Amino acid sequence: MREGSGFWRIVGMIVAVIAAVALAFGVAFAIGRATKDPTTDQTYLALAAQTKKVKGETAENRKKTKDLTEERDDLRKKVVEQQKQLDEDKKLYQQYAADVQAGQPGLIVESISPDIDPWYTELGGGIDLYYYPRITIRNNTGHVMYSAYVDYQIIGKDGAVLDGDESAYASNIVVYPGKTVVVEDMVKDAGFSGATIKPTKFEASVTSTKYPDSTESIDGQYTEDVKTAVIP
Repeated sequence: MREGSGFWRIVGMIVAVIAAVALAFGVAFAIGRATKDPTTDQTYLALAAQTKKVKGETAENRKKTKDLTEERDDLRKKVVEQQKQLDEDKKLYQQYAADVQAGQPGLIVESISPDIDPWYTELGGGIDLYYYPRITIRNNTGHVMYSAYVDYQIIGKDGAVLDGDESAYASNIVVYPGKTVVVEDMVKDAGFSGATIKPTKFEASVTSTKYPDSTESIDGQYTEDVKTAVIP
C-alpha cells in the first residue's frame, strides 16, 4: 500500500508541474500579446497608410466639389444675366424693327431747305453768297444712329453737274429708329441759282448688330426718285 501511494504522489507532482508550466506559458503568451506595440505590425501600417490616403483623397474631392459648385453657380448666374440681356435686346430690336420701312434707304430724305446766308440778304449783297443746305432725314436703319452724312450734287437747269462733291452731316447725335434729324452744309455760290440739290448717297454710324456696346458704319445709294430741292 505504501509503495502504491508513493507512486501516485509522484504522478500527481508531475501533473502539477506540467500544469504550472502550461499556465505560466499561457500567461506569458497572453501578456506578450497584450503588451506588443500594434503600430509596428505590417498589417496595421498598411491599413494606416491606406486610411491616410483615403482621407487625403476625400478632402481633395470635397475641395474640387466646392470649386465646381461655385463655378456652376457662377455659370448659372451668367446664363441668367445673358438671357435677361438677350430678352431686353430682343424687345429693343422688335421696337426698332417696327419703325423700319421696307424697300426704303437707311436714311430717308424727308425734305431739303437750300437756305441763303441771312447776312447776304440783310446786307443786300456786296459779299460772297453762301447757301446752307439743310436736309431732314429719317433714321430707317433699325438701329440707334450716332452720326449721319448725305452726299449731294448741284445740278444745273441743263442737267449738267455744277458741283458733285458736297456733303451735309450731323455728328454726336442720338437718333432712334423712325426719328428724324437735320444734316447741314455750307457751300459757296457759283451761279447755283435755279439749280437743283440732289442727294446721291448716305453714310451713318449706328449701333453694331453684333456688339451692342460698339458701332458700325452703313452706307447706301439714293435712287432717281429721291427728293430734291431747287436753289432760289
